[in-house]
Amino acid sequence: MRDALRPTLWFVAGLGTYGVSAAHGPMWADSSKLTIYALARYYPTLNPGDHPAWSLLADGWFHLVPWLSAVRAAHLLSALAGAAAVALMWIVTFKHTQSAARAHTAAAVLLVAHAMWWSSSLAESYAPALALALASLVFEGKTTSTSAASGLFGGLALATHPFSIVITLPSLFRQRRKLSLWAAFATALAPVWLGVLHTGPDPLTGHVSGRAASWIWHIQEFLDPGRAIQGLGIVVALLALNLGPLGLWSLARGKRPSGASPSRPGLVVAAAYAGLLCLYSPFRLHLMILFLVAALLIALPPRLSRTGRVGHVCFQAAAYVLLPLILTAAGLGSLGVRRLPGRRNAWYFLCPIKAGDHGPGRYATALLAAAPHGAVILADFNPGAVLALVQRTRRLRPDVHLVPTAVDDADGAPDPVKALATRIDAARDAGHAVILADRWEAYYHTAGLASRFGLSLVPCGPGWRVVTSRRDVAPRRPLPPA
Repeated sequence: MRDALRPTLWFVAGLGTYGVSAAHGPMWADSSKLTIYALARYYPTLNPGDHPAWSLLADGWFHLVPWLSAVRAAHLLSALAGAAAVALMWIVTFKHTQSAARAHTAAAVLLVAHAMWWSSSLAESYAPALALALASLVFEGKTTSTSAASGLFGGLALATHPFSIVITLPSLFRQRRKLSLWAAFATALAPVWLGVLHTGPDPLTGHVSGRAASWIWHIQEFLDPGRAIQGLGIVVALLALNLGPLGLWSLARGKRPSGASPSRPGLVVAAAYAGLLCLYSPFRLHLMILFLVAALLIALPPRLSRTGRVGHVCFQAAAYVLLPLILTAAGLGSLGVRRLPGRRNAWYFLCPIKAGDHGPGRYATALLAAAPHGAVILADFNPGAVLALVQRTRRLRPDVHLVPTAVDDADGAPDPVKALATRIDAARDAGHAVILADRWEAYYHTAGLASRFGLSLVPCGPGWRVVTSRRDVAPRRPLPPA
């Protein structure tokens, strides 16, 4: 009875921490994209970036909490999954070590790991994928029914996020002779493999993905061996941020008790994943590190005293507030990455508390309100996903034609400036005012648009209206779909 109560208390602690921290409104990039996917029931799909099982889970979750807005419900799904992951980490560690102290330490370290807290405070696929992967380990056993349950959760985890395999692979290998495991695993992967039969257009971009070209694009876009040294530095820094000094010390003391199952397979898989992260595009590493943190906690069950656990939780929580304060005061608040309207980078990326961040929703609402009647808004993925979600869920400005990834599409052309200018001219020739969602030079090429095509920008709410020396005309005819 006591052993059942302990993970329940950790679940309550996680739900309280993440639920209070969870965002209330739309958030940038993938968070808005995933919410749109769930609303559109975008599954099955073979595309590795579509996370079809997340869409399936979120769709079901929306029906369980119909009184909540879809945006708020999607954020709370991550909070619920994050809390479940913390409790399941306690169970997995206790199962492997029979040590309550180690189980408490593993749960405490995971609870305040930066990637765990951050991804549990807004709609993301990481917390649900980790919870499902840990559930797969809980049900690892010798009987047919437990192996089937392990395979079911492992397959769902993989369909929620492909990198969850880092957690489940050693367990799957240990159960490799269990037919019931693989039957359940294949069934749970249905949101992915059914994409062979049919994948509908992406509800955000309109593209049909999941073909070989999509996989080749992902590999070329996100993996670069030339980033290995820089990536290693980022991975080490992120591990330090997630684990903190006491968490690192607890792992150093994490040798398994005698008689416990060996940790070598888990360490091998964790090392291979760390190597992959060193080559990966940096902009998602602050979340992808979560699976590495969890894998290390499983392979090296940590150990701290009760005082050490309390100190670790307090230190990590304080660090996530003090770090952005110090960096902002030192003039380093941009973190050297792109700035979005209303986004304070140091606070956004380093502080996992999202409940008070209303910037993305305000930005999207203001831009849609400022756009002239019948305008065309050309955006890149980061603001484009937020604009699409706000327009859809709040039913704002149906007269505005939003192209949420037009700038990304142009950036992939041989001449990005010309491709973007051609799209602008097509909309203007049809009589539509054209608004750029942002003017970040690396994407929007404003200098090239001005020097090569005579296009300049004037403010339009938080966006920018494209103008030339000629007089802008009123819309005359509808613009064809993108």
